[in-house]
Formats: sequence, structure tokens, C-alpha cells
Amino acid sequence: MKLGRLIIDIHGLELSKDDIDLLKHPSIGGIILFSRNFNSVQQITNLIDSIKILRSPSLIIYVDQEGGRVQRFKDDMTKIPNIELLGEKYKSDPHGAINLSEDIGWLIGHELRCIGIDVNTAPVLDINYSRSNIMSGRCFSNTPKKVSALSKAFLLGAKKSGISSICKHFPGHGFARTDSHVELPNDSRDLKTIYNEDIIPYKEAINLNIEGVMTSHVLYKNVDKYPPTISSKWLQILKNDLRYKGLIYSDDLSMQALREFGDMKSNVVKSLESGCDCIFICNDREIVERVVDEVTFKTSEELNYKLIKLSKNKIIDDFNKNKKVLSTRENIKKILEKKQIEIKL
Repeated sequence: MKLGRLIIDIHGLELSKDDIDLLKHPSIGGIILFSRNFNSVQQITNLIDSIKILRSPSLIIYVDQEGGRVQRFKDDMTKIPNIELLGEKYKSDPHGAINLSEDIGWLIGHELRCIGIDVNTAPVLDINYSRSNIMSGRCFSNTPKKVSALSKAFLLGAKKSGISSICKHFPGHGFARTDSHVELPNDSRDLKTIYNEDIIPYKEAINLNIEGVMTSHVLYKNVDKYPPTISSKWLQILKNDLRYKGLIYSDDLSMQALREFGDMKSNVVKSLESGCDCIFICNDREIVERVVDEVTFKTSEELNYKLIKLSKNKIIDDFNKNKKVLSTRENIKKILEKKQIEIKL
């Protein structure tokens, strides 16, 4: 049985009968877990184990574990600060910031591997132009050079942990002001500007053979009339100009940004036809059931091979006693303490 191209969510802390029935559908290829699915390390490990045994090859398990306010699993795991703190450290200590970024990339990946996660939908490669509230705290820094250096280190650490990573939000969400969860953000810059700024970190990531790139739901109106998630032009830039050979993921299609381009079914079809390999649809089970009934998801042998490669064997390790984990936690604590001192001053 091949893995499907649709990635969905579940509501609770364990699988329901309806969840199991849906996850066995051939159009489904993965599941993304959220904070509502987690109440302890043991519970989430058991949940992931129960998902993995449903099919062969097993479904791919994803999570957003960026750090800061976008960290789904927290209790008894390392609480990662906003990744922008690495950019602030870089100003006075570039070498130290790069080393810590690599260690954090490794630490997040290692902890996730220990509970059975296959893919972390991080890091964010967007540049902080201080325009977007939704991106606040989630960007490494405010220049392409710093974002490239810090994200490269983070990805090297992630690769050492063995986790697969998805970089986001191609070609860059940092300049658009509005939140794509609630409306369509606009970016009026031209392609040359975006290429010379926002796309630079993607070049580094692609050179590292990053496993996945996630498209943005932003309208770059001076480049194309469609956002990248449903734009063959943008995805050809990614594949041809940047020579990217990995997996292309849509951002969550249940977000409101794409509603003016059609209903869910038509946007799923547009995304697939434009070149997205995998589609996320979250927080709307009724829509998911309709899509799997009405849309044909064909998986080629090549795509199936790429998806299967994402699957990881769980690491057996008490990471709360791992010396490298504990050392990295101490270094994270130091930059948080320094931040608190700076705020008080």
C-alpha cells in the first residue's frame, strides 16, 4: 500500500474508531499532532505507537515544534524560547549563536525522535521585517544573512538528530502584514527583491538537502495572481530555478487566506496540479471526509519513496537524563536570563 498525499489531524489524546477508519484511507499519508493531543511524554508516545501500527508502510507523524508560542509538546520536554533570541545573541556573539542554534536544532529533533515523531515542520526561514504579528518571535533575524547562518546551523543539528525537517513559508511570509489564518496577506514586492532577500535562506537549506519546503498563503501580486500554494509559477521557481528536489507541502488549506480562490475541493486540486506533493488540512474533519471522497490523490513510485524515507525509528533514550540535552538546556537558560536582565535594565 502506498502512502497518500493528505495530512490530517485528530481531536483527542487517543485514537477514536472514526480516526482509525479515516487514517486507513489510501488518500491519507500522515497525521499532524497538536497541543490538544498531548498531556505527557508517555501518553503521546503511546498515541504515536498506536498510529504507527495502523498501516504498512506506517503513516508519517508531523508536529510544529518551532519553539516559543509554536511548540505543541511542552511538559517534561525542553521549553524552547522564541527562535528570535538566537538572532539577538548573534549581534554580540555570532559564533556562540550559531553553535547554540545547531544544538537547539539537535535537541528538538532528538526529543521528538524519542517519542516517535518523524517530521518537524520547522524551522521558519522567514525574515523579520517587523511588519507581521503572526511572525513575531518566530523568525531567526531581520536580515537574509543572519537567517541563513542561523537556520543552516539549526538544520545541521536537526540532521544530526535524524529528524526530518520542513522549512517554511516559501518564498517568505515576513513582509506581509496580515495573518493568513484569517485573511489573504499581500506582498507587493517584485520577484527580484524577493529573490535577493527572502529566498536566500532557502538556497542554503536546499544545499543541505532539506526534506521538505512548505508554501505560503501570501499573494505576491507583482509576481503571480495566485499564492504559492496554488501557483505553478512559484513552484516552478522552487523546482527549476532553485533546483529543489525534495517534497513540497502546502500550508494548511483550512486557513482562510485561500477562500477567495475557490472552495476546499477546488483549492486541493489546484494545489496538487500546481506541484504540491502533500496537502495539510487541519481542524475540519467534515471537509477532510468530503475531500477524500471527491478528490483522487495519485501517488507515484518516486513520491511514495520520498515519503517512506521520512519515517524514522524511535530512539530509546531518557532525554531528561541525556548529558547533551541537559547542557543545551543550560545554555538556553543563560540567554533567557540575559534577556530578563536586559528587560529590567
